[in-house]
Amino acid sequence: MMKTLLLALLLLLPRIFYAQSAAPERLALTGARIYTAPGKPPVENGIVITRGGKITAAGTSGQIKIPAGMKVLDCKGLVLMAGFWNSHVHFMEPAWFNAATQPAATLTRQMQRMLTGYGFTHAFDLACLDFPNLLALKARVQSGEVKGPAILTAGVPFAPPNGSPFYIRPLKLREIGVPEEAAAYAARQLADGADGIKLWSASPDGHGIVPMPLEIVKAAAGAAHRLHKPVFAHPTADTGLSIAIAGGVDVLAHVSPDGYRSWTPEEITLIQQHHMAVIPTLKLYKWELERNGVTDMNNPLMTTALQQLGALAKAGGEILFGTDVGYVTDYSTTEEFLFLSQAGLNFDQILAALTTAPAKRFGKEASSGRIAKGMDADIVLLKADPHTDIRHFSEVAYTIRNGEIIYDYRKDR
Repeated sequence: MMKTLLLALLLLLPRIFYAQSAAPERLALTGARIYTAPGKPPVENGIVITRGGKITAAGTSGQIKIPAGMKVLDCKGLVLMAGFWNSHVHFMEPAWFNAATQPAATLTRQMQRMLTGYGFTHAFDLACLDFPNLLALKARVQSGEVKGPAILTAGVPFAPPNGSPFYIRPLKLREIGVPEEAAAYAARQLADGADGIKLWSASPDGHGIVPMPLEIVKAAAGAAHRLHKPVFAHPTADTGLSIAIAGGVDVLAHVSPDGYRSWTPEEITLIQQHHMAVIPTLKLYKWELERNGVTDMNNPLMTTALQQLGALAKAGGEILFGTDVGYVTDYSTTEEFLFLSQAGLNFDQILAALTTAPAKRFGKEASSGRIAKGMDADIVLLKADPHTDIRHFSEVAYTIRNGEIIYDYRKDR
């Protein structure tokens, strides 16, 4: 018994030492233009002080005195904002396999390529196929061993009976047709460590759209809501939108362009009345069309997606930024920002979709989404101001998580 305990302690020592040695440093960010929150005017020549993973001061150079002993990062010419949320990602690519045993440096580098290099300090995984592997990755990020965004997960999603989406073949999702089974499955996923659940309210099976029975959606949503967890739905088309609204879904994982019609004013009203958020994933449709040899972006799939989002944005609907990256293999965020702008979103709406909206939606608004004293020191520094060119949202100089620089454009690109 003593030998077993000693061995366990020896195995833990490297992680204990790492956690102690990787405590967030005292960091002063000086000279940046600071956007503290959407709708607020920028602070010129600003200073942000971080200590112990928190922002301890933020203001102008005339207001803030830099304490002795601080590491100072000169941010003159850069634009500082709260760290970004990507509310639709997937850790399913082979690069994430064997997450418990891969070298930390290898996983950190992949995080930089896919997420932290684009300013993301939070990421919501909306479908995995190997839940224990994702939980292992999440644990290594939480420990600080792997440098990456805070990970939330919707676990392993499920589909309607005979409704696994055609584009994952030869794989199949769990298919559920009994309300009690749906409720039990959702509860089990959450008990195992999921932060929400994901379902297909309507699924493309390759021949048409397979709707999920409404009672199945209601049962799963009820189980999640009893634990105060969000429910995501892949709507596909207007059928899936209607079922998601009636079933109590909280967040649409995409717009629903496969029906090739814009959302009606009545549908927009229902979305808002049911306090539903939408993750547009507009670049996804361009990517799918191009994979199938279509280069004309006047295709009805693309124009419908833009119309749906534009109608929601004009009505003041809740929008969360997400890219479906990990399924989409092109990690760049530039086109997503351009499409959001094309749909009619302005700078403040896009910044809200990246920061305050997801922080509030996922219960983190007290600590995330703004630059202010007491908030988590999750920060992105951009090379230029997206207020003048929306593409600058994708031009990241530094990503800071809990006061630690986890992406540095000078050495990590």
